Amino acid sequence: MPKPNYVLSDYLKQELYKLLSIRIGFPIRSKLDCRKLSEQITNEGLSSVSESSLYRLFLLRGSSNRPYLHTLNILARFCGFKDWNDFEEQQSKLDTFVRGFGKFPQNKSTVKSLISVCIHSDEIKPLYFYTEQFNEITDLEIKVKFAEEIFHSTLTNSDNRLFFREFCRFPIIREYFFEFLADPTFSIPNYEEGILCYLNGLRGDENVKDLRDLVFGNCMLFRHYFIKGQRDKALEIGRKLFVNLALNQHQLNEIGVFPSARYISCKILFFEISGDKVQMREFIEWMFELITKQRLSQTIEEQRITFYSLGECFLLSSLIELHFHERLKALFSQLFDVMPSKLFHQKLDKIIPYFNQNGSLYHLLNHSNLN
Repeated sequence: MPKPNYVLSDYLKQELYKLLSIRIGFPIRSKLDCRKLSEQITNEGLSSVSESSLYRLFLLRGSSNRPYLHTLNILARFCGFKDWNDFEEQQSKLDTFVRGFGKFPQNKSTVKSLISVCIHSDEIKPLYFYTEQFNEITDLEIKVKFAEEIFHSTLTNSDNRLFFREFCRFPIIREYFFEFLADPTFSIPNYEEGILCYLNGLRGDENVKDLRDLVFGNCMLFRHYFIKGQRDKALEIGRKLFVNLALNQHQLNEIGVFPSARYISCKILFFEISGDKVQMREFIEWMFELITKQRLSQTIEEQRITFYSLGECFLLSSLIELHFHERLKALFSQLFDVMPSKLFHQKLDKIIPYFNQNGSLYHLLNHSNLN
């Protein structure tokens, strides 16, 4: 008896693609990516889904959206759902939520959402009351959908200073917009002012959360100034982080792997713009020793975060030689077991995008062009 086909909407295919990419940790963009996804599904003890089936579904131009329901059930289970019906119900709930604020995710309508209208017209009072309600909401996906719309609305707005001033203290804006969906390219207008608002009033000497936020926000600014060649501003932030704050190993452990990895990476670049090549090399050697000790007790996700942060730092630096690139790859060689084949032998600039973390991956997936 032939397996039943399922007519898959573009919206559901896009959401499935995003969840699968997040599950494996990198966007599905090639046949090699499809092969690795197929391997991971089999390794999870699920029925096999062939590389060619995944390629036809997500990457083949002009392919119809009519996969077997059996295939969709397997993919849904791999993403953590009971079956395809469970996946559809969850997406229907999210679809109902986003339609509630006037978003139309299942088509390419140019109609602005009510959130966009409020932000673009500086009519923030209704949005203020709406945002307050999220103090009582615990659903992660609902919060992410809201933050994604805030991101899109500020990205397409010409001046966000009022929004940043009035909303920077809301927990959902801080945790999901500024942190989870961080904009490391500073593409959002006035994003620099937004990060400064985020940092305002933080006291790193009073509690660990403030210290974590202080490190995160200042590292965002430092990285931005370094890339833009704004040496004086980068040095100013660098002195705050690495001279005045000067976190010790205990404090780095307290704030968590992502802020500490970013802190160490930015400190390497601070030595570079300070002109202290000797101390920079000594610090890199210390960093390698530290990672060697910590790596065995870290989760795979924590190792990915560390590798990505340091790999990006090595690529941004003009002083770090290629043999350091190879040492970094060798130190994290086990991470490549779940990556597309032959990736380990590529140069670092080809590898790092596969380890993109948190909001950066969300932004990339939201701008992917499926057939």
